[in-house]
This record gives sequence, C-alpha cells and structure tokens, in this order.
Amino acid sequence: MIIYSDEDIIVVNKECGQAVQPGPTVSDSLIENLKEEYGKLFLIHRLDTPVSGIIVFARTKKSAAALSSQFGSSDVEKKYICAVDNAPPSEAGRLEDNIHVPSGNKANKVYIRDEAGRGTKKAVIDYKTIYRTDRYFILEVLLQTGRRHQIRVQLANAGCHVKGDIKYGARRTNRGGGIHLHALSLSFDHPRSGERRSFTAPLPDESLWNAVSIGADLPSSLEQDDNK
Repeated sequence: MIIYSDEDIIVVNKECGQAVQPGPTVSDSLIENLKEEYGKLFLIHRLDTPVSGIIVFARTKKSAAALSSQFGSSDVEKKYICAVDNAPPSEAGRLEDNIHVPSGNKANKVYIRDEAGRGTKKAVIDYKTIYRTDRYFILEVLLQTGRRHQIRVQLANAGCHVKGDIKYGARRTNRGGGIHLHALSLSFDHPRSGERRSFTAPLPDESLWNAVSIGADLPSSLEQDDNK
C-alpha cells in the first residue's frame, strides 16, 4: 500500500512475507512491483521478509544520496511495534548488546556475544510496554542502531520472543510465515525541501493487531501522523 509519493520519494506499507528486493529464491519483490508503475527506484533501507510496515524508496540519485546519508546516521527515527510471548525485564528500558554475524552465514541468522570483539557490532534499542493481551505483551520499540535482525535477536535474548519468529526462539510459526513485528513509523528530513516529515504505516488487518488497535492506548505516532 502506498502511503505517500512525490517526485523524490515513495513511502510504502510492506506486507509481511513480501521480500523487499529480488534474490536467487525470490520471484516476486516489492521494489520490482513498484518499478512497473513508478520506474527506477533506489533502495535506501530494508525490512526482513517476515516483517511488515513502513519503508521508503528514493526516485532520483540525488534523493537517494540525501536519504542514505540520513539513514546511515542517527537522524532518522524508526519506531516498531511487536507482540512478544513474555514480559520484558521492565515496563520500559534499553537493551544494549553485541551482535555477531558469522561469515558464510547460510542460516541468515545473527547472534548475541557477551563481549565486543572482531566481527561484532553494538546494537541498541529502547522499548516500552504499551498493551497486554491474555497471551502477549505489545511493545513499542525505538531503534538507536540499524543492525540486521537486531530487534528480533535482542528481544529474544531478553526472553521475549516475537510471535511467529521461530528463527529466534518462538514456539510456533504464524500462518503465512510472517511475524508480529511491524515497522510503525519513520521520521526524516525530506531530501528536497529539508522539511522534517513523519509517516506511519497502519497495522495489518489481523486478529491480534486488531485487538491492539481497539484496546490499546496506541503510540502517539499513530495519533499525530503527517501522511499527506
């Protein structure tokens, strides 16, 4: 679903289970589908295939350069929402870990290491509990670093497995293979105007997310959206 588009950017709400870009085993990808309508696009950041939510593409080289510079720094605010099976260490807090990506990583999986060392990168997320159901805790997560799978592996390391994420310890898969991790919002400076823009991706139409939408005091990012 297209959230916003202009001559410089396209902001999209990606479905869970959809690959962002083509690959050896991917016959259908988001960027290739968008190119059929919008022409050449530039990939700025990624979402894991089982993750849903917001992603932005640049439409020109100049816009891509400006956005890539922001996404490579702390200038972009990235918020996620997820459902986990256990309570986090506290109602709100910060997780800091050392993430290691093994060479020849055929399993496409990352690991937490007790100490920093060669091949590790620091990963930081802030989280807060915003809602509870009978079986799950709903967390809002703010990324402070951009590491592969960091929300998934950091929460799992804290004993909170994202619903459906069997790669990182969940007991069962979700129907369709997606997981309950949703990229909720992005805030960044528009590459042409420099104006600060914020965009929010609505939660998927699914029973647990629908219960959250009805029952929770949702994050302010859902209430103060600037999608226009």
